[in-house]
Amino acid sequence: MLFFGLVVLAGFGLCALFPQAIAPYGAKAMHAAWLGPCAEHWLGTNDLGYDIFSELIYATRSTLLIGVVSAVVSLFIGTAVGLAAGYLPAWKGELLNGLIQIFLLIPMLPMAIVIAAFVGTQTLQIVLIIALLGWCATARTVRVRTMQLKQTPFVECLLILGISKTQIMLRHILPNLKELVLSRYMMTVARCIMLEATLSFLGMGDPTAVTWGRMIYLAYRRGGFTRGAYHWLISPGLCIALLIIAFYCISQYFAQKQSQVSGSQSYLD
Repeated sequence: MLFFGLVVLAGFGLCALFPQAIAPYGAKAMHAAWLGPCAEHWLGTNDLGYDIFSELIYATRSTLLIGVVSAVVSLFIGTAVGLAAGYLPAWKGELLNGLIQIFLLIPMLPMAIVIAAFVGTQTLQIVLIIALLGWCATARTVRVRTMQLKQTPFVECLLILGISKTQIMLRHILPNLKELVLSRYMMTVARCIMLEATLSFLGMGDPTAVTWGRMIYLAYRRGGFTRGAYHWLISPGLCIALLIIAFYCISQYFAQKQSQVSGSQSYLD
């Protein structure tokens, strides 16, 4: 699973880094409109005459950029809040836990649509919206694992030695969350990409950025379905599905590593 995920992710990464070298045509190269798949145009052309395969390649960068950046911000917030909620005693930890539970109850997609309608749909706004709504699942997982580590003998020994709580959290507990955080990050990237694609399909994406979700939106709005141009509709959807599966496979590898580490620690205890 790890090998498959890495190979797929590497392929999309190359498309994002070097689209000019991979795409057969430029992003705005004009051809005859509504051409079907053929030797010159593997996925045909759209209503403006753009080569769909080339557009798919160029859209990889925007899609991955939004997913990766929003997941980084979300992971940072979720890890910080979860670590504090799991380690801080009494009302401080409960207050943060209550904040996590409140955000878990908020439906992400409807709230993202409402916020995007007010703050705008540029790429920066979309990244912030996705990140600020998607950190709670990571925070809940990190909190549970932090509470487990807090009760281990090595943390109790550090407290007896007079090590500060901040130093214990950052230098001793946080490194033991590495596999868990990496696993959550991979799944967070997949969720962010899926949410961005959904917003774009609903017309709430950045109109200046070409992403896979916006390609599906334009294909539907410009008559791709009625004209039978299913290659225009299906190809970006398949790319989204394949990329999400790749992140899931990599996430499962780190999740298994985390389970092995947890089992070893339980045995030692």
